Amino acid sequence: MPASQYRSGSDQAIAGTLSIYASITAVYSLLPHLLESYRSAYPEVQLELRTGAAEQAVGQVQTGEIDLAVAALPDRHRSRIEFLPITTTPLIFIAPRQEGLLSIPTRGAELDLSLAPLVLPQTGLSRRRLDKWLKENRTAPNISSEVSGNEAIIAMVRLGCGIGVVPRLVLERSPFREDVTVLENAPKLEPYVVGLCSTRRNLQRPGVKAFWQLAEEQSSA
Repeated sequence: MPASQYRSGSDQAIAGTLSIYASITAVYSLLPHLLESYRSAYPEVQLELRTGAAEQAVGQVQTGEIDLAVAALPDRHRSRIEFLPITTTPLIFIAPRQEGLLSIPTRGAELDLSLAPLVLPQTGLSRRRLDKWLKENRTAPNISSEVSGNEAIIAMVRLGCGIGVVPRLVLERSPFREDVTVLENAPKLEPYVVGLCSTRRNLQRPGVKAFWQLAEEQSSA
């Protein structure tokens, strides 16, 4: 369905449909107040909220399936994509909290990623950040499992399948956050910048532009 558009009339109210893509974590942590404010200001807009893996967010916008998405700022600029930063969250390594589920190898005082079994995302920014670190440090990883979505990584780590790397924001909202522990002796990866993304074309539509401006106001406040 088309994105929001002006309704004819003297009040020039915004109506139509606005589609938003976000991970479950983003729905819980970043969108509630923004969606509530938008709904209050533009009650005639029908909101379509779709959830899925965070690494698919930018692609959903690029293909035109979605008007707006919550996504991590890509390492490389993508043509026709606009990005509005909302928050920054570090990438952290996690292990199961229960003793005996997993042996955590170290080299000196540091986590040894050449021996530690790893639960990794199949694609996405955190995977590229880790791959970059491994290449720079000439380390061949011991990958035990590849999954889709940060929430799935935490669930697998909890079961003792390996060590995972996830954004802290995701861990803080996970129902399994008490079942895993953050490894402080792990490599430091570049953090995530999380925000809204859309195309320049979509941002010409009144409903999309209004949501974007509302997000700008709330993030600056």
